[in-house]
Order: sequence, then C-alpha cells, then structure tokens
Amino acid sequence: MPARFLVAFSLAGEQRELVRAIAEAVENQLGRRSVFFDEWFEHYIAGDDADLKLQEIYGRRCELAVVCVSERYGSKPWTQAEHRAIRARNMKCSTAAEKRERDAILPIRVGDGEVEGILFNAIVPDVRGRSAAASADLIIARVHLLRPDLAAVAAGAPPGPAWPATPPPLSWPMANHSGAREAFAQLLTSDVLWRLLRIRGGSETGKSHITRQMLANVLPIAGIACGRFDFKGSTDMDREVRAFVQNLGVTAPPSTARLHERFDQILDALRQRAQPTLLVFDTYEMAGEAQEWVEKSLLQSMIRETWLRVVIAGQQVPDATGSVWAAVACPSVQLEPPPPADWYDYGKRHRPNLELAQVETACYLARGKASLLAQMLGPAT
Repeated sequence: MPARFLVAFSLAGEQRELVRAIAEAVENQLGRRSVFFDEWFEHYIAGDDADLKLQEIYGRRCELAVVCVSERYGSKPWTQAEHRAIRARNMKCSTAAEKRERDAILPIRVGDGEVEGILFNAIVPDVRGRSAAASADLIIARVHLLRPDLAAVAAGAPPGPAWPATPPPLSWPMANHSGAREAFAQLLTSDVLWRLLRIRGGSETGKSHITRQMLANVLPIAGIACGRFDFKGSTDMDREVRAFVQNLGVTAPPSTARLHERFDQILDALRQRAQPTLLVFDTYEMAGEAQEWVEKSLLQSMIRETWLRVVIAGQQVPDATGSVWAAVACPSVQLEPPPPADWYDYGKRHRPNLELAQVETACYLARGKASLLAQMLGPAT
C-alpha cells in the first residue's frame, strides 16, 4: 500500500463501471498506485475494520478525494461512512492556512440524486456525458492545483521501455495456427485493445509447442521481460519457478511458500518495475488451486497494469463471462491439429523434394504431435 495516494475515488457500486474507466485514465497519467479505487486494494481493506481503513484513506491518505455523487451514494451505509470522513476533512481544510488545501475535495456527478452535505450552491461537474479521458483531465487539473510540482516531475521523467508500436518480426517453426500467431503479434504492440490472449485446444493440438515458440520469439526483443510457466511441470515446482523467473529479471521466491504465494511475490516485484512483461501459462487445466490466483489476482490486476501481457493456454482457459477483467481479454482462440497438407507446405520450405505421402505417414506415426512434426519437417540441424 502506498503511504499516500494522489487521488481516491469514493463511490457507490451502481456507478462502478463508469468510475473505474475514469480511475484507470487518471492512473495512466499520474502513475501506478497513485489512485485508490476500492476493488484494486481489496487485499488491504478486507476485514472487520474496513470502515476505519477507508475513512483514513479519504480523510488523510490522499491528496484529492473525489466524491462520486448519486442518490445511491447518499443512501448506503458504506458510502455514508466514507463521506463522514470526507466532510470532516472539508471542515478542517476550510480553515487551513494553505489555500490549496481547500481544493482537496472534488465532487463529480455520476448519477441522479443528491447527497446530504453537498450544498445546492456547490458546482458538481456532470461527467456522465464526458469521455473517461476528459473526466480524467478535469481531475488531474485539480490535482495540479494541490501539487503544482507534479507537472514538472512528469515533464522531466525519462521515458521507460515501452511495447513496440508495430508487431516485431516473429519466427514460427510450425504449420498453420495462423489465428493464434496473428493474435500474439497484436498482443506485443502498444495500441492493442486487449492484453490477455487465451488459447484453447484439445490434446496434441500444439498448445505447448506454440507457447514455447512465443517465449523464444520474445526473449531476443530488448526491453521486454518474459517468462513461461507450465503447470504440467509443477510436480517439480522449484525447477519450474526458477525457469519462470530466469528471464523476468526478478528473484525466485523462497521454496517454502505455496505456489500462489510465490506468484504473488513475483507479480509484486514486477509491479515495482512496471516495465513491458509477458507471462505465458501453459496446461492451465492442471493449475489446481493456482487457478484462483490467476483469475482473482493476476487477471484483475491487468485492468490497470498496462505494462503486462498474459497468454494462457490449455484444454480449459478462464471464462471471461461476467468477469471484471473481460474488457482486457481477446476472444479465446481455438486450436485444431493442422492437417497433413499444412505440414506439407511447411516442410517444403526446408525440404524441396518432400512428398505429401511422406508427410501423411509422418503425421500418422507422430499422432499429430506438433513439436515432433516440427522437428521432423523443420530445418535440418
């Protein structure tokens, strides 16, 4: 938890979707962990004293408290508790020697209805008809009244590593699977509208082969960290975790911790750096208790961790229906075993004298296993 936030949003759940988009836009400009939005810090506020923690955040631990005005905000016990702390802060700020402190509370209208304590003569900007970016600009301009130094700091900050604007050149020693390959190329770009790629397929459809090639494609790209974790190999968890972190640039967690606890430590270390990172998870149907960490921790964090890209492959993949992370997920890609004709086209690039009948025999003997066929029909070593 940051010691202090630049902006903290106080809202009723009915307006969560609208406010979340604004909060994300604000954080994209002010920086990671500069914004408090309750669902992003559920791990901290959970427990019996949640009301006290929330009152502390809105009352003392933020530069700007944004009150999201609606009828539901004024009628709920939780938001009433938050607003009591904000009103107390408002009373204290009204007599502050530093005039800027009097601007530390900003009401914005996100729904119909009034809130007790916000008077008729208060100007409450209505953001319902504005874009998230325009609403964020309003809030950030208010933050700069409180903290004029922020603009100078941002202007002088050197740009860090970023995702490329266009897909980098990629090598695919495999037949077909063009849908997954094209989606992966988009995933590696800065302007992609989604950041989670799910690849689903039955046994021997080439899922593991393609995820290994994803890792091989990204490792040479400067400025992008990458790790691949195969849940099929988690019987030797220590070795799999060491392989996972070796190209992520973070320290392997202690072997005494459970798998989801190790993942938490790795993700926290990556958050501290906040540089372009690709995480690839294979054989997801064997993730066991780690599935809960993936879907409730990793994927939810992706809503605002714009530096992060994730690939999940398996016979089963997380279902986005009704999830809070659905907006960052690409429609899942279904893999089918490439037919012999596709392997023949692939093999002809490396063996001009290859015949289709030979490839059909190879596919039969290899039982369609993509990694084996790639060795048999790919470049001679």
